[in-house]
Amino acid sequence: MKLTSLFLCLVPAFAHDLYLMPAQFVTKSGTKLQVVFQNGDEFPEGVSATKPERLRNTQLLSRGGQALFEAITAEAKRTTAEVKVPAAGLAILTAQTLPNFIELDAKKFRSYLEHENLTNAIQWRDQHQETAKPGRERYSKFVKSLIQAGNSDDYYQHRTGLTIEIIPEADPYSLKPGAILPVQVLFRGAPAVDVAVESAWLENGKAKMEVLGRTDAQGRILIPVKASGPHRLHAIVIERCADPKAADWESFWASLTFAISQ
Repeated sequence: MKLTSLFLCLVPAFAHDLYLMPAQFVTKSGTKLQVVFQNGDEFPEGVSATKPERLRNTQLLSRGGQALFEAITAEAKRTTAEVKVPAAGLAILTAQTLPNFIELDAKKFRSYLEHENLTNAIQWRDQHQETAKPGRERYSKFVKSLIQAGNSDDYYQHRTGLTIEIIPEADPYSLKPGAILPVQVLFRGAPAVDVAVESAWLENGKAKMEVLGRTDAQGRILIPVKASGPHRLHAIVIERCADPKAADWESFWASLTFAISQ
């Protein structure tokens, strides 16, 4: 077993990224597109299904209008849906989950925080003598995928209004390997500062993952484009829960998928 795989086995099972993988990132208007909800740290396939009843805001947004996901179905290791692409141009697929709760013992919670680079929570627990306490966390996930139908446009920078979202500041479908993709992470509509951003991509058919750094004072970070094909960006904001009876911490997970041409 590789060291990376061994480490992932030690991370709490709930600490999975949720992301969207359309059957085709480049398609045509009028197409009925299959969308797969992938749930897991692996890329480009997850390890478990997401319950359809936990999903909200399952839709396609574009200048040509909105289309809702249809036939959302949970399978053995994934959840699938269909959506009609209404018009030419760039479009954004979105979804989010209802909040869920989990409690982990102190050691496992620390391992999860370290794995996800949630340094603010680690420091808070250290400063408030809570390192030996279990972690009570409420979490929600907010996912986007950028697809292209025919001609491109500037819809890549559209704000969907999700609680947390990663917004490209250049059109990924105009980029080639070796380019730089600037992105901004927003949390409740404002720049998400000092948030770790991870990139996943395929290199010679094998998944590569790298934490690229942390967002600046404007919530921005530069993403090196290292290969063609599908890519996933991932970020988490965690804060003290506003309702201490519900949880001690609340986290908000964001992902963005897109594809880079040859």
